[in-house]
Amino acid sequence: MGKASFIKWLNSNTTLSSYSIGRYAGAIDTLSVELGGYGITETSLYNINDIGVIDTIIENAKFQEKNSKGNRMYSAALNHFKSYIRYVNNQEFKSELIKGKVEFEVYLEQVKTGLVKSDIIDEVHKKPKHKKINLQKVWERNPKYAVEAVVAANYLCEVDNEHKYFVSKFNNQNYVEAHHLIPMKYQDQFNYSLDVHANIVSICLVCHKKLHYGLFKDKRDILEMLFNSRVKRLENSGIFISLNELYSFYVN
Repeated sequence: MGKASFIKWLNSNTTLSSYSIGRYAGAIDTLSVELGGYGITETSLYNINDIGVIDTIIENAKFQEKNSKGNRMYSAALNHFKSYIRYVNNQEFKSELIKGKVEFEVYLEQVKTGLVKSDIIDEVHKKPKHKKINLQKVWERNPKYAVEAVVAANYLCEVDNEHKYFVSKFNNQNYVEAHHLIPMKYQDQFNYSLDVHANIVSICLVCHKKLHYGLFKDKRDILEMLFNSRVKRLENSGIFISLNELYSFYVN
C-alpha cells in the first residue's frame, strides 16, 4: 500500500477527475500526519489494513469538525480509502490462496523424487500463525502436509475410490484434491492445529466442490463417512469434535 498505488486504484476504479483524485490523495497525506490526534498510533494511513480503524477516525469529534470545515472532503477521501483497503486485502487473500496452490503442486511433483514421506504419525501440533485480512484470520497451512495426505490415500478419493476423472499433469496419478475436514477458518475454536494430516482428506474434485458449494442435504452423508474414518486420528492430534459440531460448519 502507498500513495502511488492509491492514486492508481482511484484512476482505475472511480470516475473521479484528476483534480479530485489529487485532492483525495492529498487529504490522506494530511490525515496521516494527524493520526495521533485521533487516537491512532500508526504513523501513516498506508500502514492500516483494518477498515474499523478508518471508521474510528470518521467518528472522532475532532475529525468531524475538520471534515465539516473542509466541506466533507476528508470523509469522502476516507470512504474511497476504505474501498481501496478492501481491494488490497482481497488481493492479498487471493495471493495467499495462489501461493498455497503453487506450493502444493511443487510438493506434488517432488513425490517422484521420494522427498515426500508416507509414514504419517498423528500427533498434537501447536496452532499455526495467522495473518489478518479483511478483519478475518487467515491461518498458515503447510502444503506439504496436504501432499502427504494425498499420497497416503494412494491418490484416491476417500469418499469413493472409484471417483476417477483424469490424470494429473504434475505426477501422472489420479487427480485428487486435499481438503481440511474441519475448515481452517474455525481454528480459533480449537486448542491445537487443524493443519494436520488427520484433518486433511484426499477427495475428488466433484466431492470437494460439493463440500464447499453443495446443499447440506447432499453433503451430510459424505461428512459422516469422513468423520467416522478420521475421528480417532483427530483425537490423537488433540482435536475433539462431535459429528453434529462438524455438521454445523457446513450448514451454510
